[in-house]
Amino acid sequence: MLGPGSEVRAGGATGDGAATDPLFAPLQIGNLTLKNRIVMPPMGTGLDDHGAMNDASIAYYRRRATGGTGVITIEALLVDPETRGPEPRIYADEYLPGLTRTADECREAGAVVGAQLLHPGRQVLAGRHVAPSAIPINSAAPVPQALTVAEIEAIVEFYAAGAERAQRAGFDFVEVHGAHGYLASDFLSPLANQRDDAYGGTLENRARFSLEIARAIKARCPELPLFWRISGEEALPGGTTVEDAAQVSRWLEAAGVDCLSVSAGHWRSLHVTLAPMWVPRGYLVRLAAHIRKEVSVPVMAVGRLDDPADARRVLTDGDADLIAIGRGLIADPDWANKVREGRDPEIRPCIACNACVDLVGPGGEVRCAVNPQVGREHTWDPRPAAEPKRVAVVGSGPAGLSAATIARERGHDVTLFERDARIGGKLVAAASAPSKHEVLRFRDFEEREVARLGVHVETGVEVDGATLDRFAADTVVLAVGAGALLPPIPGLDGPTVHDAQDYLRGARVAEAGSTVAVIGGSATGCETAELLVEHGVHVTILEMATSIGAGIEAITRRHIVKQLKAGGATVLTGAKVVEVTPTEVFYERDGVRESVPAAAVALAIGWKPRGSALADLIDHGDVRLVGDAVRPADFVAAVNAGADLGLEL
Repeated sequence: MLGPGSEVRAGGATGDGAATDPLFAPLQIGNLTLKNRIVMPPMGTGLDDHGAMNDASIAYYRRRATGGTGVITIEALLVDPETRGPEPRIYADEYLPGLTRTADECREAGAVVGAQLLHPGRQVLAGRHVAPSAIPINSAAPVPQALTVAEIEAIVEFYAAGAERAQRAGFDFVEVHGAHGYLASDFLSPLANQRDDAYGGTLENRARFSLEIARAIKARCPELPLFWRISGEEALPGGTTVEDAAQVSRWLEAAGVDCLSVSAGHWRSLHVTLAPMWVPRGYLVRLAAHIRKEVSVPVMAVGRLDDPADARRVLTDGDADLIAIGRGLIADPDWANKVREGRDPEIRPCIACNACVDLVGPGGEVRCAVNPQVGREHTWDPRPAAEPKRVAVVGSGPAGLSAATIARERGHDVTLFERDARIGGKLVAAASAPSKHEVLRFRDFEEREVARLGVHVETGVEVDGATLDRFAADTVVLAVGAGALLPPIPGLDGPTVHDAQDYLRGARVAEAGSTVAVIGGSATGCETAELLVEHGVHVTILEMATSIGAGIEAITRRHIVKQLKAGGATVLTGAKVVEVTPTEVFYERDGVRESVPAAAVALAIGWKPRGSALADLIDHGDVRLVGDAVRPADFVAAVNAGADLGLEL
């Protein structure tokens, strides 16, 4: 099959970039010349100021533009004044100053920049819930109001007005969000649209709303290129299929759409829309490839394509014309420049942990588990240290690595001490669960980084006060993590009871067919249970709360719970452990004392910081505690805390 460098597509590729690397072959779309095939798709950030783009949000996008990204589509902008949510807004001129600055600064940094237009429909967080039909998105959600024809026509006008405002702000194109169960997508869906008028019934009728939006935008802004994001399938029983999406794509092209971005999924199938690390890479490419065969406009593929080899393969195989890299560009805004310069090993890997999604979804600000700069680009200032110091970092988990690398970048002489034979600390335990193996990609990256930066590394060293005294550091950073909390439960100090992290780190192994009770059903407990079940162990999780999985990203939490049940694990919630013996764990539930057999116990009740005990052994110098050594928290908190300390030294 012809690749994008040889097959004419909407004006075709220009120049001979495809002869060297298809990712950097220019492409013409309408009146736009794209310098490469790398697209940052819209992703919510929560950085705006009550709907207006501000210094934080603009710096976030400018940083990705300076990193070499060819096309940046800023996050979804609300077009209807009756909607409220974490998204920025474009429904009034008062939002133009911030939008204009965003477009100008991204373009000055070398990117083509577009604005995505959105009506969330049933998924609005505040304001009026509307939909094609009065069908709630789930049993806990409010019943939306079914739109009248007059209201549909008004919303079509909102989209056209939003496009015109985007053009006035200086954006190079607009994209309509027609995917993921938002309003335009819901009109297409037989699950959400049960109308019996001209907007319901047949696929042609269900597509009417989308086509009217496209025609209205092109009528209002005939020279403005129009992109469209479509779900290649809803991935729900009875939902839209790729054949439906292909037909709608043909109609959209006829209505004036210049480029199609093919995603998939719905709020009820988020593992498809926002794939965690256990979902295969490139899992959505087949949908883009199917639609590309049916249209003549450029098609964009998405879906865990941040590995350069995977991205190139999609282009050379002719499956798509453009590559959308979302979370990968959050993790490393310099992705494009590093690939172009042949520095692939220096790419900071996205591990698809969805920490960014989990923070923004409830209304927070975007952060990243592997890149502490994210969301702080406007204030990030790792300037060279005024007085370089001799710094000892004890512990090479997320916080220690972050502190060590940033301190070294600023010019300090840094030595990293690790008691294990290889650096990584908590990263190794976190990567052991079957659903989280990709965490090791970050560990491997950090190994390369400390070597590249010249951080001295000493492994297999159990650090004590004497060690640090001999080292004579100006500053000692204790990033020694946390150990298992031992509440006053009889038998909890017995020989069969072990820290759950020992199983995850491989320091302790349970034989297939044995019985292990996991006390505590939060993140560490569930991940330990998942690992043990995979190895054929009979597992019982005992959790005092009413559910398990606290601290796990929501999409992965559902997956792990499903895997545990499929693997035969027993889950006991509302269970208070009261005694442990060498063969049983006794618990109380609803006032009744019961027990489960257990040849071994994995303890994941909570964590006790280790830092204070070691700090007491050091009687001089500047001693800093960081990460779990201060207060046990999550991966994101540890990386950001380490970064903050590295910037302070």
